Amino acid sequence: MIKNRIILIIAVSALSLLGLVVMQINWILHAAQLREEQLKHRITLASYRIAGRLKHDGLASAELKQTLKDKKTQASCIINGLKYKNRVDSIVRNEFSYHHVTLPYCFEILDKNAKGYVSPCSAQNRDNMHSICLDDVVGKPERAEIRLTFSNKQHYIYTKMGLMLTGSSFLIVCVIACFGMTIYTMWKQKKVSEMTGDFINNMTHELKTPIATISLASNMLKREQIIHNPAKITHYASVIHEENEKLQNQVEQVLRIARLERRDFKLQKCLIDVHDLIQDAINTIDLQVRVKGGHIRCYLNAIHNEIKADTTHLTNVIANLLDNANKYSPESPQITISTHDNGNGVIISVEDKGIGMSKDKQKHVFEKFYRVPTGNVHDVKGFGLGLSYVKMMVEAHRGQVQLHSELGKGSKFEIFLPIE
Repeated sequence: MIKNRIILIIAVSALSLLGLVVMQINWILHAAQLREEQLKHRITLASYRIAGRLKHDGLASAELKQTLKDKKTQASCIINGLKYKNRVDSIVRNEFSYHHVTLPYCFEILDKNAKGYVSPCSAQNRDNMHSICLDDVVGKPERAEIRLTFSNKQHYIYTKMGLMLTGSSFLIVCVIACFGMTIYTMWKQKKVSEMTGDFINNMTHELKTPIATISLASNMLKREQIIHNPAKITHYASVIHEENEKLQNQVEQVLRIARLERRDFKLQKCLIDVHDLIQDAINTIDLQVRVKGGHIRCYLNAIHNEIKADTTHLTNVIANLLDNANKYSPESPQITISTHDNGNGVIISVEDKGIGMSKDKQKHVFEKFYRVPTGNVHDVKGFGLGLSYVKMMVEAHRGQVQLHSELGKGSKFEIFLPIE
């Protein structure tokens, strides 16, 4: 139900965002169209004034008539004479400047009575052309026009809208990015919620066993036949003590991760021998491995094996990796732990021949509460906190941890710890 609701919210939000983006783009195009219409209007107003000024310029009119008369057989005629050309160009430029038309242009003067004359309306680039009729300037029967050709009109329009386009594009990108981050956060929170639910289920299952054992042993101690049997009392008391220690260890594991999350801890670093620390960690897990018919191989090849580290936490890190290798090796665990030098540090590797894991699962193994599925949720004991603790502790020592794994062939964890 919750999953469907999230998908519905995402779908509605995505469609709404898409609609807003489409509307924004449509608004920008509409604004560009309005800008173009305003530009055309200003060009038209400037054209009327240009024609009027040329009409009242006697020298320009006379020379224009004479030039058209001499060049009547040509389709187009660029007016000869630098003085006249400069006058026409000056009039055109002044009027365009007055009407705030700063678009680059070039112009030519054409004889409309010529046989090869082509109307600007029929030209392929007519959107970039504009003609100014000079019929009133030259007088009948002469007919002429100034044909203006504008370059990069669309580029000019969008350049004038630069601030609006930049601002709109930036806001659109920001909205899309925020939407993406929101969806990612929702999806992440959903996964965390699912893993938290699995963690609570696993923790409940893990705690029920020792609690049930303690309850059973306590009830047995109440029986009359047990009260008068010191050996039985000692046995059940030891069972209660062992199960109580299990409970304490499980609770301490959860609390330890909580403290690490809050950074509420301080490493007690001292100079330690990594090889001695590894031997201590092996001693805590060796019996469990042998019970399953397996063994641990140890190759301690590092020469620079003394580093500054927190003895307790680093021992727990290696013990966690060994315990992980033992749990995920269904039959006869074959575990190899080794060390070797690497530049300014030492590498500790723990390798097993267990079930391994796929690439997609490797991305999540260091996440809190994540447990690699084994087909049975209670097949492998634990809360999914071990590898999360390993990663946080190694990084707290300014080290790095890497995983190499292949499904069905086993896993290899490598820890790099710098020599301070």
